Amino acid sequence: MATSSEIIPTICGICDAGCAVDIHLVDGKIERLTPMRNHPHGIICPRGTRVAEIVYAPDRLLYPQRRVGPRGAGRFERISWDEAYAFWVEKLQALKAEYGPESICMYTGRGNFEFGVQETFPPAGTSESSASSILFPFGSPNSTGVGALCFVAYGMIAPQACYGEHYRHVSDDLDNADLILIWGANPATDSPPTNLARAKNALRRGARVVVIDHRRSETAKAIRAEWLGIRPGTDGALALGICHVMIQEKLYDADFVGHWTHGFAELADYVAAFTPARVEAITG
Repeated sequence: MATSSEIIPTICGICDAGCAVDIHLVDGKIERLTPMRNHPHGIICPRGTRVAEIVYAPDRLLYPQRRVGPRGAGRFERISWDEAYAFWVEKLQALKAEYGPESICMYTGRGNFEFGVQETFPPAGTSESSASSILFPFGSPNSTGVGALCFVAYGMIAPQACYGEHYRHVSDDLDNADLILIWGANPATDSPPTNLARAKNALRRGARVVVIDHRRSETAKAIRAEWLGIRPGTDGALALGICHVMIQEKLYDADFVGHWTHGFAELADYVAAFTPARVEAITG
């Protein structure tokens, strides 16, 4: 029997990077994704290469299911959404009446990355937080999840601490930088993969790219960058040593520091002990 094939240009939806890809369909089903040619973001990450496995995974949940056997037996039956809603309304109200609203805890997330912290601290004006629309009005503050390093740390906690607001990212100007420091990241294996292509382009135009990692990572190998291998767990000492040198040699913007920062004098006092010789002994 003849098969039909089709290639559809689109954007990968696994994360929010918007990588341009071509979907290869065979008889209407995804066979694979490939980077879109001649597109600045035509790139694909390891998760993108496995998209067919994600979509057609035999254990992927598509509908509500209710346990029909003893706990742990793994036996479930499919039910309708209306049945699921009715069950949970009845169950939640019964638990609230007997134990109080704080007896309820919500664990949230999705296949791409978890949303536990976002559920607890949703940005004003958004409507995607089930905690704000259901759990908090119900009377429980207990929203949880496993904090994803990429999203929770970079997307939420860091900008909240630095700028007082979620999602206020500092965009890396890799396309114009003369020095690119890749530290605590591995764009050759991570999503979004766009920064790997940007780092490669920077090397071609003459920029210096340095990777700091306790192992020679996939990124260091992929772009043949300078690799600074340090002992595991000594990143903090290296960072403090860099601060020491920058302060001692006055390699910082004094006007900016004086106008926009607090505690700089205390920082300078603290890092004074992290001389290059001491840091070298710590980091290897």
